[in-house]
Amino acid sequence: MNIKEIMGIAVREGIKADPRTEEEIKNILEERKKEYEGLEGIKKEVYDRHLLESPYADSRIVWGDPGYEPSEAWVTIDADTADILLVSRITGETGSKPLIISHHPAGRAYSNFYEVMDMQSDVLQSMGVSAGAAGNLTRKRKQEVARKVSPSNHLKVTDSASLLKIPLVSIHTPADNHVTSYLGSFIGERAPRTLGQLSKLLYEIPEYRHSAENGQPPRILNGDPSNRCGKVFVDMTGGTENNPDLLSELVSGGVSTVVGMHMSEKHYKKARECNLNVVIAGHISSDNIGLNLLMDKIVSQGGPRVIPFGGFYRVERNDRG
Repeated sequence: MNIKEIMGIAVREGIKADPRTEEEIKNILEERKKEYEGLEGIKKEVYDRHLLESPYADSRIVWGDPGYEPSEAWVTIDADTADILLVSRITGETGSKPLIISHHPAGRAYSNFYEVMDMQSDVLQSMGVSAGAAGNLTRKRKQEVARKVSPSNHLKVTDSASLLKIPLVSIHTPADNHVTSYLGSFIGERAPRTLGQLSKLLYEIPEYRHSAENGQPPRILNGDPSNRCGKVFVDMTGGTENNPDLLSELVSGGVSTVVGMHMSEKHYKKARECNLNVVIAGHISSDNIGLNLLMDKIVSQGGPRVIPFGGFYRVERNDRG
């Protein structure tokens, strides 16, 4: 299986696990094609054509030949020059054909990763937030993230991969979609009544238990363990944190509890203000779940063997979902 085929599986499976419908995603891609066809000159030449085929700006080949067939996938949460050097050093002695899969976007996958934030508007509306609030506040936050990302040295890691001739890809939102879907079903099927029950329930998942054993357990960030869970929103996909003002909109829409990977201080203060229960499952541990679910699918379809490193804790579920 070559890199293009691996990325094809990631995108297809990411769409299947996406909180939006496939029809909604199809419409988005069609709108992008119309936009592209209407461009002229330099704007058309530099248009990101990846977005014509994939709804995920943050998941793509960072460097490497799409036809390259790796013998092993070195999977990590973040890839930097040190990680690429490590893989180059080890595999240079074994003669294997490595591919590095980084969860968090790097290179071109990072430069406009905020494009995936548009999906949050649709997700928020499904949780009772008005279309106006979801769209306007998400757009405001997206512009803020774009300004923050703009001055970054996007091609540093790309150049390192190129010089060391180690193919590198990023798979972000497709993996996050998997943990969102998985955890939503997991919590929904067990229907915990209280925050204490919900928090304890997360320990049944191997990645969260492993994280707890290493000092980062799931925890209740806001609310008492005896608080009723009420309507639960699993917030783990869409690129990055949205506008904190949307937390009060969620409460107005009937949400009582948010289960997330992490929460900034600004968002935490807002959650306290609007009496929103918050359970933090864990950032890297949640990323691990999404990656594991996706890698199971890639491997089952003939993908390369997986070598975990850089904070990736491998758990194989096979047919257990």
